[in-house]
Amino acid sequence: MAYTFRLEGTYSANLPQESVTAFTARTETPRTNDGRGVDTAVTMTMSGPIRSVDENAITDETLNLARWATEYDDGKAYSQATSTAVASGQVLRRDVYPEAFVVCYKEKFNVSSGVGTYEITLRQKKDLIDNVQTTGGYLG
Repeated sequence: MAYTFRLEGTYSANLPQESVTAFTARTETPRTNDGRGVDTAVTMTMSGPIRSVDENAITDETLNLARWATEYDDGKAYSQATSTAVASGQVLRRDVYPEAFVVCYKEKFNVSSGVGTYEITLRQKKDLIDNVQTTGGYLG
């Protein structure tokens, strides 16, 4: 299975499967004894390598994720985030968060090897959760 990720907004990024090595999507509701809570959050977390740029490498666009993570202005902090899971030519899941924002962004580098990794956690703006699109089960 392969994951890809696309960010569209003030900062854009198109991460191919080589740049997304782990992915998690979560829907969270408050834990209460009274029934299902209405304070729902939808979250995606992904991670992968920070690629060095050379003749044979795929262009590293994680720099735009790092830049987006520092935005606090409403006009720049929210962007459309699309994750796609593909296996054997079939789109298993495509999640589109039209007003996503960064909850947490981390980078980690191994000083001796020079290899870096990123991890980003995104969440859909709470008052627009109804606009989240989850599709899948088709050839892509």
